[in-house]
Amino acid sequence: MEEQNQNSENRIGNRVIVAVFLLLVFGLTIAGFFSPVRARSESENRNLAQKPVFSWEALFTKDEQKRFTVLYEDYLSDQFVARDAWIGLKTRAERLLGKTDINGVYFAEDGYLITKTDASAVDKEREEKNIARLVEFVEKYQESLGDGHVHAMIVPTAAYVLAEKMPPFTSEYNQGALLDRLGEELPQGSFIDAREELLAHAKEYIYYRTDHHQTALGAYYDYRAWAKATGHVLRELSDYEMSVGSEEFYGTLYSKINLPMRADTVTIYDDGKLYRVEYDMSGKPRTGLFAKERLEEKDKYMVYLDGNHAMVDIVQQAQKDGAQTDTTGQAQLVDAQKDAAGQAQHDGAQGGVAEQRRTLLVIKDSYAHTFVPFLAQDYERVIMIDFRYSKMPVSMIVQQYGVTDILVMYNATNFVEDENLYQLER
Repeated sequence: MEEQNQNSENRIGNRVIVAVFLLLVFGLTIAGFFSPVRARSESENRNLAQKPVFSWEALFTKDEQKRFTVLYEDYLSDQFVARDAWIGLKTRAERLLGKTDINGVYFAEDGYLITKTDASAVDKEREEKNIARLVEFVEKYQESLGDGHVHAMIVPTAAYVLAEKMPPFTSEYNQGALLDRLGEELPQGSFIDAREELLAHAKEYIYYRTDHHQTALGAYYDYRAWAKATGHVLRELSDYEMSVGSEEFYGTLYSKINLPMRADTVTIYDDGKLYRVEYDMSGKPRTGLFAKERLEEKDKYMVYLDGNHAMVDIVQQAQKDGAQTDTTGQAQLVDAQKDAAGQAQHDGAQGGVAEQRRTLLVIKDSYAHTFVPFLAQDYERVIMIDFRYSKMPVSMIVQQYGVTDILVMYNATNFVEDENLYQLER
């Protein structure tokens, strides 16, 4: 009798487990049908997969990235009910199992999250092509613009500079070898190596803890490397007005693990100059390099030059008090000396060489957003383009805007993985 009772209890327990499991599966499935399809995740700072359109061609295509079943799986994953909460639950479970990297993120010392770039996952063919494209590009434009007017600065990420904080026994991509190679293969004097500056200040707050970008302080040390390599006036941090934009920034890496942790601080260094800034040839110029209204949003990194755009056109104006901004943040520029800007001279700071201002083209990823505000005053005009969004040929931009100098700036892992650098050939 006792054994029968025990078996009966076991059956009841099993039925409860099955019932709970079915309730979860069918409940979440039903909830998914009635939940609105989200276009974007503010937490993850990215667009979410949308429901793909079925076709027999898409079902049987050999291109895995365009296959219907793959696209539909991405759609279900991105639109899963309470996705953010499940990410956090998954992270906690994997941390309990002792994992040091989750969702492509390392859990490093001192509360740092660092992007994982496994060496075995890097497409070697693409890496070789991107290196060759960069070398050919620099050589080509040195011929037309002259020596000393074309540079490349490929910046190491936190995985390299903060290597002492990384978990042991990682198989991280060798950024040092890449930078050494670029220094050897690019024309002499064209490669700007920021490693010395960054490593000398590695104990400072130069990379965000929750985001894959450098802080503004880290970008300043990039700027120091740039100024030394190009012969421009080297300004100290004290030459910029520092302010704290936010102390509540949670970046892209935080969104991948969704666990409580210390927020990052967003700092602004303002050179005190006036700039006319236009995004994507919109015809609606603004004043200033910092979109401070973005500090109210989740991705506060967008305070720097308003985040990602296909093209950003920055023109230095004569007087900072010659601009008025309305309540929508759109600039109404009042500047009687626009034509004189092209005749302006470099600041007569000690050690600087006076010369006519030029137009700089920056071909970049988002690492440049904190960097450009440090050097913008050295040029009459700065044009920034992002190959992820812009398909305008470089040759056309150089001709149309009278470009005199070019800088290619990417972080090291973005550079080797970028699928858009074929545009350097156009």
